[in-house]
Amino acid sequence: MHLIFWLLTMLSPLSGVLTTIMFLIVVDFITGTYAALKSGTMIRSEKIANTISKFFIYNLVIVSAYFIEKHIVNEVPFLKIIAGFIAITEIKSILENYNSIYGVNIFKVLRGLLHQYGFREAIKQVYDEEKKEKV
Repeated sequence: MHLIFWLLTMLSPLSGVLTTIMFLIVVDFITGTYAALKSGTMIRSEKIANTISKFFIYNLVIVSAYFIEKHIVNEVPFLKIIAGFIAITEIKSILENYNSIYGVNIFKVLRGLLHQYGFREAIKQVYDEEKKEKV
């Protein structure tokens, strides 16, 4: 019992990161399942097994990055870098599922906005629209 409390104490700084990654994995699984059902693709146990292995592998990689950053090389933010890459991977997969479900490619829409207005102007336009909605 003491070992469990010690382990939870050691991992408590990671609770937000691990929760976020697990949430993204669940959202990816839900959107992937919905996309497969909508397209008529069979849901296979191999895909579900991939999701389960993601839970364990991603969490182990994040915990490893935390311990490396904390105890070996504290000058390099390994945890943020690795968690960021994992989050980007999951978000990309979620957006691909969104494209499969609704037929809207968010990447092309964003790229089109950036090419049409330029980055600074696109951000300003979004900010101005939000400001109008609040008033």
